[in-house]
Amino acid sequence: MKKIHINQLGYRPGDTKKATITTAANRFSVIRAADRKIVFRDYTGSPFEDAASGDMVRIADFSYLSEKGAYFITANNENGFAIDSYPFVISDKPYKSLRKALLDFFHYQKCGVSVECGEWSHPACHTKLAKIYGTDQEKDVSGGWHDAGDYGRYTVPAAMAVADLLLAYELAPNPDENILDIAWFEIEWMLKMQDEKSGGVYHKVTCKRFNAFDEMPEDEHEELYIMPMSLAATADFAACTALASRFYPDKKEALLTAAERAFDWCLENSEMLPFTNPPEIQTGIYGNWLGIDEHYENKRFWAACELFVATKSEKYHDYVKKSELFSGLGWQNTGGYGLYAYLAKGGDSADETQLQRMKEYLLSVSSDIVAKYKADGYGNSLGTQYRWGSNMYVGNNAMLLLLAATVFPEKASGFKEMAMAHFHYLIGRNSLSQSYITGFGHQAAKNPHHRPSIAKGKAVPGMVVGGPCMNTDADPILKESCGGLPPAKCYIDDAESYASNEVTIYWNSAVYFVMAALDL
Repeated sequence: MKKIHINQLGYRPGDTKKATITTAANRFSVIRAADRKIVFRDYTGSPFEDAASGDMVRIADFSYLSEKGAYFITANNENGFAIDSYPFVISDKPYKSLRKALLDFFHYQKCGVSVECGEWSHPACHTKLAKIYGTDQEKDVSGGWHDAGDYGRYTVPAAMAVADLLLAYELAPNPDENILDIAWFEIEWMLKMQDEKSGGVYHKVTCKRFNAFDEMPEDEHEELYIMPMSLAATADFAACTALASRFYPDKKEALLTAAERAFDWCLENSEMLPFTNPPEIQTGIYGNWLGIDEHYENKRFWAACELFVATKSEKYHDYVKKSELFSGLGWQNTGGYGLYAYLAKGGDSADETQLQRMKEYLLSVSSDIVAKYKADGYGNSLGTQYRWGSNMYVGNNAMLLLLAATVFPEKASGFKEMAMAHFHYLIGRNSLSQSYITGFGHQAAKNPHHRPSIAKGKAVPGMVVGGPCMNTDADPILKESCGGLPPAKCYIDDAESYASNEVTIYWNSAVYFVMAALDL
């Protein structure tokens, strides 16, 4: 394993450039690959223990180096022998192909249509009518994206992924013009998941159980079932469609009608229990998670904020002003989207007291991320909490800093630099020198828990894998390899490790947002 950990793709000339060294070296050198000449030399920072990995680390800052070219870093190990980093480049656009690949993933995940994507191409899948669970009724819910490594489609994560893409389009200095078309493919499916009579939204559509690891989507022939409506799905749907209404003016009326009906359903069914799988269903839940916020108030907060921004109605404004505040950008807690909506888009209709309340709260949450980032040896902000899908939290924390940068312009430069460090972590500046994005980096994930990749024997490029997961008991393969290791090192590049190596649309969307907002 490498002992000099860097972003394995490279750096732009003017960006902060740091490596983490896990030897006793007090000096390091940057070597130009073409002629092996030293182009930069300096002392490392003082050693300190990184709590999440257990490593004794030193930081090597080579930001001064801005000349374009190919390089590697060298330093001495404890025995005085030279050790090298992976090679990297300094160039104007070292990440251009990665940004495109992150976005292309949503094409690979399409359901209900034929997909042309090289060796992973497949004919239309899951095109039959699906049965509404517990009834004899059938409904067309074709389309949308396969959520993760399986072929289920889930409303809750869909809302997150769409929100990330739309906000990326809004905040990117140079947005990818095809984002609105990409996102609409999922929104159109979400609209099918709303019950025409009540306005409630069905939680998911899947078969009764997961299919075999090595099956392509067109080979899953089991009957499809639409699971019951839920508060989580309906509130997230209301928020997402209200948000989408400002990006699709020709569809604004239909989107707002759908959003308002869904919000009303949430109010009328506020005491409904969290979604759980019916006894015979074994696919993903996206429901109550370890008892967190079982009534999904954070999701209704997001919906109310988006509906207020879209309609300026005091009905939604009153709800926002009476609600507690939430800051998350994950599927369990979506309140951060609501904070951004109100603070950035509330306009003259926003309440000054509420604005100040939200700003103080957002600054407090951002400050907590900053504090953890500053204490981390790898430019991360998770502390020692590497939960299932830890790379989602890496992306989400970077995203929250970038959203906060729009609210606090005086802090924007620092927030952006820290968000960039989170990106570096994902591409190799971590304790395992592991690129957590398939196809990118010298040590990139190659065996994701992703059925088309398993079926074809080759990973779809541009997928963000889950990353280290300290809850190894939930994953036999992970426990066998990593049980007892520090949280940041509980990762294995194995297709059977669903807790550390699965992929999802909303991990990709968060990292894509970071790249787009930073103009990478």
